[in-house]
Amino acid sequence: MGSLELSAAEFAAKWRENARRESASSQEHFLDLCRLLNVPTPAEADPSGESYTFEAGAERLST
Repeated sequence: MGSLELSAAEFAAKWRENARRESASSQEHFLDLCRLLNVPTPAEADPSGESYTFEAGAERLST
C-alpha cells in the first residue's frame, strides 16, 4: 500500500491553511489523500503510468 501513512489530524493540519493555488498543490494533495487512505499512489500502483497517472491526455470517443 502507500509508502507513508498520514493521520486525519495530520492531513487536516497540513491543508487547513494552504494558501497555494490549486494547480500548484493538487498533486501533493492527492498523494496525501492516498497516504491518508492507505492506498497506492499512482507511481506505486502503475509505475508505467499507462492507466493511473497525473495529467494523462484524454481522447474524445464520440461527438
